Amino acid sequence: MKKYFILALSVLALVLFLTLVRTFLVKSFQTKITPVPKENLQLEAALQRLSAGVRFKTVSSLSDTNANSNEFTAFNEHIRKSYPSLESKLKKTKVSNFSFFYEWEGKNPNLKPILLCTHSDVVDVDPSTISLWTHKPFGGEIRDGFVWGRGAWDDKSSVFAILESVEILIKKGYVPERSIFIAIGQDEETIYGKLGAKAIMEIFKKRNIRFEYVLDEGQIIAEGLIPGIEKPIALIGIAGKGYLSLELEVDLKEGGHSSMPPKETAIGILSSGLSRMEENPFPLSLGEVQRTTFEWLAPEMNFGSRWIMSNLWLFGPILKSRLSEKNSTRAQLHTTSAVTKISGGFKDNVLPASAEATVNFRILQGDSHRGVLNRTEKILNDERIRLIPPDTIFEPSSVSSVHSVGFETIRRSIQETIPDVIVAPAIVSAYTDSLHYGAVADNAYRFFPVRVKPDDVKRFHGIDERISISNYEEMIRFYLRLILNSSN
Repeated sequence: MKKYFILALSVLALVLFLTLVRTFLVKSFQTKITPVPKENLQLEAALQRLSAGVRFKTVSSLSDTNANSNEFTAFNEHIRKSYPSLESKLKKTKVSNFSFFYEWEGKNPNLKPILLCTHSDVVDVDPSTISLWTHKPFGGEIRDGFVWGRGAWDDKSSVFAILESVEILIKKGYVPERSIFIAIGQDEETIYGKLGAKAIMEIFKKRNIRFEYVLDEGQIIAEGLIPGIEKPIALIGIAGKGYLSLELEVDLKEGGHSSMPPKETAIGILSSGLSRMEENPFPLSLGEVQRTTFEWLAPEMNFGSRWIMSNLWLFGPILKSRLSEKNSTRAQLHTTSAVTKISGGFKDNVLPASAEATVNFRILQGDSHRGVLNRTEKILNDERIRLIPPDTIFEPSSVSSVHSVGFETIRRSIQETIPDVIVAPAIVSAYTDSLHYGAVADNAYRFFPVRVKPDDVKRFHGIDERISISNYEEMIRFYLRLILNSSN
């Protein structure tokens, strides 16, 4: 017994020694870059242009592609009038109803161009929440150090920050070495870029244009969102999850009077199936992208967190447990499913013959839409619940390189303009137009420099969407440096 006890202690001591060695040997991925001097941006005028842009109710529609056409038309006219130098110097191509892209021709045709992409549409505001907003959802008010309103974050701040930076550079007589394209889509929020990003991408394909890199919205500057790190973290999205919405239907072909219910109703059958799905989520995993993220973050953490992050071969289960405590971090580790719509019945004393529900999946790298369908069928295990084939499917994106010209340019531009941050690659859980543009680029990245604290996460598509004045200034400076740095 004593021999086994000594052996166990020896193994434990060896494991402890190895984990400590690995912890102390980790090297930082951060580079020392000197911040660039701040230029005069005429910020007040830039804020007014963003504020006016937020006031246009550019809400796209799933069922009506011409919905709010007057708002989209007026928004595009606002852009045209706001940036006269850009409009006169850059070639502009209209696509579909309200989408378009600019081409800023570079001096060196041997260099691949880059693409900066955004979208002008926004999600609508739930009428029941309007009274809960501090300022009007489409008021674009500038108060208390913020620009308030739907789209102030997602994604009009990117639209205007990019255009502001280009206008500034053109007025200075700057001409980029490599060509720069700027794409503004109209339907990212509803029909997955079919009339915007997808249509624009098809034009690029026909012209045989291939980009050095694409930069879209996606990841953010996280403040206080990741345990063990006090500094803000600029997360550059190097991959995006896939997207699938699956409709479930139960049709019993007969209803009846509610006073004589059967043992199982259409709503009951469907609810039981949905409950089984929620009770059996996709397993958590630490894949390639997640491990890369933790590898970059580990050297910047306090000792306890660094010890865990540097030894995922041993502490992987502990890390997954910690990250699973928050919705925002748990979503990074598995394919998610969420019941987003359910319907059935029309009167309180009538048994409905049918019931329907929609379940939205965000598919992690390593999974596929076919795997999602097969797993869902096994969990439901009920022939009465029919899975309706989805109209729109996006498989998970490929993983973009952290050793490319694009990644290094984005990282350098962040550090030159926002020097207090740590930079790390990461995955993006939400859909972005980059899922289309990845087809015409060597690498597609997902990052816009909005600062997000724990209390801010709910503002995305939620109440009191806003961006701080200081953060918007950072955004403009970031895109300025990105364009200048991309000329190399």
